[in-house]
Order: sequence, then structure tokens, then C-alpha cells
Amino acid sequence: MLLNAMKPLVEIRMAGRLPPGDVWIFFGDYEQVKWWQWSDASVEIAILETSPVSRIDLRPLVGLKVCVMAKAWSEPLAKLLDRLKQYACAVELFVIAWIPETIGVRWDRGQSDDWIRIGGPVTGEAA
Repeated sequence: MLLNAMKPLVEIRMAGRLPPGDVWIFFGDYEQVKWWQWSDASVEIAILETSPVSRIDLRPLVGLKVCVMAKAWSEPLAKLLDRLKQYACAVELFVIAWIPETIGVRWDRGQSDDWIRIGGPVTGEAA
């Protein structure tokens, strides 16, 4: 299932170009910004927590750095992160509920499969 917000990213990739900056995924109850209306805008994709994460087509994200923003940790978020590791070159996760203990965690392809903390210890369940 290809999300409507990813269709312009597919066009960019099919034209042999990379999007400017990182791709941002807002996971949860976020409004979809129509980022494709502006030239050279960052890609911002809103995914509802109730979306069928296992069916979302993530191929347009191959080789890109993806930043994920979520309000809280959840199993659907964990599934999305596992899938992103199959496509992205790097993933950064920012969970609002973890602040101020930590900003988030990051993962880079080619390094350990473990997540690296950003800004201090992670409280609660870690990715």
C-alpha cells in the first residue's frame, strides 16, 4: 500500500533525484502536511498508529535517512521501526514521552543492529 504522501517522493526517486534533507515520518495522530506543494521542501509523511504498518510500501525510502516522531512508544511503532531498518540507511526516533530523560535513539546501516541513545538514558521501553 503506497501512501498518498509518498507518491511525490516516488516521482522524485524515479527521476533519479534525492529529496532535500531527511524524510520525516510523524507516527500517530498528526495532520498530513502537503509538502509536495513547495519546491525543495522536506518530505513529511504522517502515518496513523492504526495504519496497517506491515502493508505500507516503504521502497521509496531506500537509502534515505528517516526521522520518526511519535508521542509514545507502542507495538505498531516498533513494527514500523523494524521495517524501516530494511530500507533506510539511517533511522532516528524521537519519542515525546521520553523527554527530558533522552531525546531519542538512532540506528545506522552497517553498524550494530542496536539503537544508540541520543541525549541520555532511555526511560521505559527502548526500541
